[in-house]
Amino acid sequence: MTLTIEIEAVKQKSLENIAEQKGKKINEFVSEILDDYLRLNLVENKEIKALMNLSETSFNEWDNEEDAVYDHL
Repeated sequence: MTLTIEIEAVKQKSLENIAEQKGKKINEFVSEILDDYLRLNLVENKEIKALMNLSETSFNEWDNEEDAVYDHL
C-alpha cells in the first residue's frame, strides 16, 4: 500500500536525516515510528481499561432503584 502525505520541508529533511543515521529508508523509518506509537498506545489503553475495571466495583453501591433517578439526568 502506498500513502502520500505532505509535510513541511523542514520536517521532511529531519525525517530523512534521522532515517539515514539509522541506515534506513524514510518509509522504513516512518513505519517504525508508527509501529512504536501504536504499540505504546495499545499498552496505555490496556492499562487504562484495567484501571477503569478496578474502579467499577466502587460504583456498585449506586446501582439500585433509589439512585436510578440520577441515571437520566
